[in-house]
Amino acid sequence: MTASYPYPGSYPPGGSPAELRQTVADMMATVGMRANMACDYAAIGDDAGLAYTLRCAAAEFRAALSAAGMLAELKRSQAKQAGQPSPAARRRSATDDLEVRA
Repeated sequence: MTASYPYPGSYPPGGSPAELRQTVADMMATVGMRANMACDYAAIGDDAGLAYTLRCAAAEFRAALSAAGMLAELKRSQAKQAGQPSPAARRRSATDDLEVRA
């Protein structure tokens, strides 16, 4: 999977692993906020607000996955430059074969 930044016209997150991790953390904090908002909209019966908030949460989650993919690619390229096997080459996550669809 080749990661690409999902927000056209926006700058991608920084290039260091720490900056990418922070980007993922920030995006997931936003997803958590959206989840709370979705619960509130559902409780008050605001279907339009609920639908919009869920779409936003899904987009932000996809953005976090994209940034995580960028992090994995960066780590692989750094390991390749150093002549070491990448951490991903040694173990596979249970979610490696999952595909995210819009």
